[in-house]
Amino acid sequence: MFKRLSDITGFLKGLDKRSKVAISGGGVYNFGQWFVAQYSSLYAQSLGASGSDIGLLKSIASGVKLISSIPLGLATERYTIKRVMLLGFVCDIISTIIFISSGNWWTLVPAFILSGSTFIQIMPLMDIINITVIEPKKRSTIISLSRVFLGALNAFAPLSAAYIVSSFGGINTQGMRPLYYIQLLLYVFVFFYVIKFLGTVSQKRTEETNGLSSQNGALRNYQEFFKDKHLRRWIIVRIVQTFSGSFSAAFIPLWFINVKHASPEIFGVFSTLSMIVSLSLNIPVGRLADKLGRKKTYYLLVPFTWIGGILIVISPNPQWLIISGIIGGGGQALGSGIGGVSNVPFVTMWWEQIPAEMRGRGWGIEGLITSGSAIPASLIAGVLWDQGFQSQVAVLVIPIILTALVVVPLLSTIPDTLGSKK
Repeated sequence: MFKRLSDITGFLKGLDKRSKVAISGGGVYNFGQWFVAQYSSLYAQSLGASGSDIGLLKSIASGVKLISSIPLGLATERYTIKRVMLLGFVCDIISTIIFISSGNWWTLVPAFILSGSTFIQIMPLMDIINITVIEPKKRSTIISLSRVFLGALNAFAPLSAAYIVSSFGGINTQGMRPLYYIQLLLYVFVFFYVIKFLGTVSQKRTEETNGLSSQNGALRNYQEFFKDKHLRRWIIVRIVQTFSGSFSAAFIPLWFINVKHASPEIFGVFSTLSMIVSLSLNIPVGRLADKLGRKKTYYLLVPFTWIGGILIVISPNPQWLIISGIIGGGGQALGSGIGGVSNVPFVTMWWEQIPAEMRGRGWGIEGLITSGSAIPASLIAGVLWDQGFQSQVAVLVIPIILTALVVVPLLSTIPDTLGSKK
């Protein structure tokens, strides 16, 4: 045990400072997101939103992201990752202030638009920093270490949030509003932390990127993505994967509270235990992916998300939901568990597939994928949710089917990136 700790300590000491800042700053930022993530749909519901309204909120936000993804991706290459990240923090701060001051669900529209989970996604930028400054044979390990740090902080988020909600009146507007005050303080801290300590991440420049001045020029730059058949397949994989995640993400909290009648404490324990399991597995999984390969490690772990998801549906009482969280039933929406650790090799392989000089545009493509997939997913799932119990079950089961029957088979046609020169 002590040898492993010394190995990890030595590994961390040798890390590029920019990677350390990305991991530490990203950890505090992500804690702020997770602190309120499981309550955003419930908060909207407390302000009068129906299932369809929640789907509409998500879709409007995704529509704005769809429009902004291409210029934001190019801005990352042209004006540095740091500047775009700082812009993202400002948007998050404004979003949180709107959540605090809202009195009706429709006033949350700009808050959902500006939220870091839709508009300027910060965590992928953190991953790009790590992938760019770390050598290939250590990338999955550093991604896993970043997830361990995130998990160590996030493990306290659900129970802390549940305690605050219970203390201020339960799952209602007044009970949940204090969470956003705390989130605001965290975002302001990370904003100034990144300004002071994160240096510039070197990016390869191309003539096209430097000379960008029109939308047509931007589109010509993005055409490079579609010349590589493996990248084209990866984009399809990401579209289906993101559609699946968006389909159920906003409605898992509603299932817990409205259908399974789970208390805030059960809800908090579910997320906390799933994070603890993820925390203990991330580093071994990262090392396994750096030795065995990205795809094989992903195939080994992703079935646990299906088992956990099915258990959420068939659980006979709220206590069984905790077991589903340990297995991975929350996916990437509310918890990780065993199945959620499959995200480590998946994310590593995605960014490795993209050439270093195109990763800013890759971030833009990811935003395009996220928003383009989330719009129909949120709308369809919202309408289904309002139809009653059978349709609510479908909202949770459809993502499992899509991952098993589309994502995994299509990923098998793409070569593993371990050992590639990208």
